Amino acid sequence: MFLSKKIAHSLSVASAVLSNFAHAVSFDGQYIQPNLTNTAVEWWWGSAVGASQSPGTPGPVLQFLFYQGYSILADFNHSSLPEYYITINGFFSNGNNFSLTVPATSGNISEGKDDSVTGTWGTVGAFQISSDLKTMAVTFDAPDAPYGISGIMNFTSNRANHYGCNVTDSPYFDVVKPVKTLNDAEQVLFNQLGWAVAIPGGTVNVDVIINGTRLQFTGNGYHDQNWMPLALNEFISSWYFGFAEVGPYTLSYVSATPLDSSIVFNTGYLATDNAVLQNQCSVDGSKTTDISIIRPTGQMAGAEGTIAPSGWTLNYIIDDGTEFEFLIVPTGVNPDIAIYQRWTGVISGGKKGEESYEGVATFEWLNPGLNVYPA
Repeated sequence: MFLSKKIAHSLSVASAVLSNFAHAVSFDGQYIQPNLTNTAVEWWWGSAVGASQSPGTPGPVLQFLFYQGYSILADFNHSSLPEYYITINGFFSNGNNFSLTVPATSGNISEGKDDSVTGTWGTVGAFQISSDLKTMAVTFDAPDAPYGISGIMNFTSNRANHYGCNVTDSPYFDVVKPVKTLNDAEQVLFNQLGWAVAIPGGTVNVDVIINGTRLQFTGNGYHDQNWMPLALNEFISSWYFGFAEVGPYTLSYVSATPLDSSIVFNTGYLATDNAVLQNQCSVDGSKTTDISIIRPTGQMAGAEGTIAPSGWTLNYIIDDGTEFEFLIVPTGVNPDIAIYQRWTGVISGGKKGEESYEGVATFEWLNPGLNVYPA
């Protein structure tokens, strides 16, 4: 049901949608306006990841998405589906997983002083970003069946907010100039997919009740948002994303291939308390420094009879040629379907030739093109 439709139809919708949208005033505000008349989507995502209690199993995890519209859309006519909803996935401390989808009657964003933002999803959930983007409070209030979740998450950032591509004024990837004319899907990826990272890393305190079971822990926190004029399956074939805190390093990455394209687009962010070491965008093969390289490795059984990578190697080569390398190994997966697998795992590494650190990571493979691994 998730097979993509013709891209030409989607782009005619995308052009009409974007012509009516204005840039958000606040960094984490409303950039577009998905509704029942278009295929646009915007979401606010957050993640809390705790340390594992036993080797080879995931630690406590709670991840949420406050949605307007649909990131994967099988049919343009989605009037029968809830336009606003919250998805919640994760693991209890014993390794058992949970998945919830909570519909809301509305999904409103209001912008306050400076960069403060409040998101209110009906009566079932809300989030508040502080004016300095240093803290975020999330509440869930849908305790009754069939949803069964209530509680709070409190984020404290340890890094400055950022866009990709080392720019301060644009959330798009259009500073990257591939050496060929862009096809329709590539145009959407580079010019119309927005990404704003309000909390690149930090800590988060979690205290929620899920179907009668309490999940309480302190872990690594991350929060960003994305928006686009049409569902991802309309213009993306494969999308790798991940973030982690490991020793003194905070990192994230994206590696994306558009539909009907040979371009592999990468963006990499690497920072410490002292400096942002990298915040770049590039196309594979376009340069040799100030790049990030994301390589899936090995094989393991994936969702629905597919094969998935059994690990990832991340390399960050900064401007002066210094290289940082990290290895990620999964310990648990949720969600786990053929087109979307999100793992929790162990990450190790650091600056090549120096001390290696270990931490926890979240990483995913969004695969609407149903690409076969290994390619």
